[in-house]
Amino acid sequence: MHDLQPLNSRQQRKLAYRARNRLLSIHRDAQDLKQRVYDVLARESPHEATTQRIKSFPWLPNKNCGSWYLPPNELTTSTEVYFKSSDGHITSRYAFSLKRLNLPLIELLHQVSSCFLVDSSVRKILPDSFSRTIPVWCCVMNRIVQKYRQEFLQLDKNNQCDHFNESEWDTVLYAPASIVSPEEYAEISSLIDSRVELLYSSKAIVNPYWLVNKLNKPLRPMWIVEGEVQSYTNSLQSRSVDDDKYYTIICCNPSNYHEGSSSKNHIHWKNHSGSDESSFGYYYTPGAADDDSEWGRNLSPELFWSNYEQLLEPTLTDDDTDALIDTIIQRESDNHLSCVRSNSMENADKIGSIDLWIGSFDAGKPPICWDNFDGVLNITDTEYPDMHESIKEQQERFKRKCFYMQLPVAQGKKDKAELERWIPVGLVFLIHHLQQKRRVLVYCTKGRDRAVAVALALVVLVCPPTYPLTLKNDFFGFNIDEMTQQQQGETESTYFNSDLRPALVDVLLKENGRETFLNWMHKSTSSPQEPFADKESLRVVLQLVTQYRENAEPTRSTMQKLNRFFMSSNMYGHNKSL
Repeated sequence: MHDLQPLNSRQQRKLAYRARNRLLSIHRDAQDLKQRVYDVLARESPHEATTQRIKSFPWLPNKNCGSWYLPPNELTTSTEVYFKSSDGHITSRYAFSLKRLNLPLIELLHQVSSCFLVDSSVRKILPDSFSRTIPVWCCVMNRIVQKYRQEFLQLDKNNQCDHFNESEWDTVLYAPASIVSPEEYAEISSLIDSRVELLYSSKAIVNPYWLVNKLNKPLRPMWIVEGEVQSYTNSLQSRSVDDDKYYTIICCNPSNYHEGSSSKNHIHWKNHSGSDESSFGYYYTPGAADDDSEWGRNLSPELFWSNYEQLLEPTLTDDDTDALIDTIIQRESDNHLSCVRSNSMENADKIGSIDLWIGSFDAGKPPICWDNFDGVLNITDTEYPDMHESIKEQQERFKRKCFYMQLPVAQGKKDKAELERWIPVGLVFLIHHLQQKRRVLVYCTKGRDRAVAVALALVVLVCPPTYPLTLKNDFFGFNIDEMTQQQQGETESTYFNSDLRPALVDVLLKENGRETFLNWMHKSTSSPQEPFADKESLRVVLQLVTQYRENAEPTRSTMQKLNRFFMSSNMYGHNKSL
């Protein structure tokens, strides 16, 4: 039984945060979602033929939150979509993600003309994924197609664009008027062309001809929330679906935000029987699926919908529901069918198709780190005390070789020159183990600064500066032993557990160690005697790396050190100002 007692807003929010209340809220929003949306669109486009065509459009969840509102057995397409809210945050400067291009959605739209996309937010009537990320994505994609087509027309290659009428191609930014003010709209609009140039210069669109052929109509979003189609900011375009002219993404938020007691607290009591005095009820939260990692106890949308009748039993208390979720998770785990999201590598991110991860200090903790990695590069002045013992244990117990090196570089302004001094050693460690096709982690305290700097230097040297990041074709031909000749009588020992010869490390740590390394790189890559990177190319590479490691944020001081490492060598003669 759930006693109804007067609760203030803070107490309501605390109870509403429990899994039972969240799951009941999700189920309420998911019920009749499709019919509610169809009814709204029927009012905008009352023609029967249009209504029937709209009902044929597929429904897709936006990854994570949106997946909770569409039962898996009702999905008619396997296309996965992920428009991340944080890309559209004001603090992110309305980013365009090279990592989340969502090209499969364009393939689907080419086949079906339009689609429904479901997402929600516990704080806003439209999540930023809907109000900003998708508008930016649609506009950038429309403009990059226009840019490609103009190029193809000049080349007249196979006459693939004879049908293209530039005057009819819509490149306008469409945003919801209820969320995006005219002032914000103007700010976003001013940034679109730079996002187009980023996409174009990155060559993330591997096959532009494919995109041009698939996107033969411009993309346009529209939004439905609380039974209404949202108007466009700075546009009088019709709010009805025009799938003859556009590929339309119909963004649907299933939640209701105005039944609560105030605009700041949308939580309110709902009961199961229809009586306000019912003891069996719950606190309804709009956007309840948001932040599921905080309240979901590892429950996934798939497990929820396969067990929803048990989980939504009216007589269950909050504690009963928590216990039932734990039982379901354990049962699925025991049967090796668990849908629990793995967090074994949550502190590290893989960089492109390279066997390289950037992570925080926690990612390098032994012996757990050896479950995921074969080599670990620590770029801090602190070491786990049992690191070397854990390597010995891996060898003795499992007959497995693991490799480790520390670059003793202090954090932030405490470091003056050690990062620049140790970069060649770190790069050689990474190159050596990547050549052996080992999984390598490079980490610092938060995985944002020093580790990112060394990873950036590696990408500059061994990867083409395009998305997705891959190794150059000649990478496996590099021979690090060319930097120093093994001396007669020199033992086969290695520098601690790094698998690098001590003589090589000594050479790289000398005053001219950087020059030794850079000369070797020029010889290995047959590249001209000029800097491998400058300020601008480092910024491009940082942008590429942040597509994989979103919190990669090297400080200005660290970026200056990288710039000096590549630009200030006397071997290049007179260089541009640093």
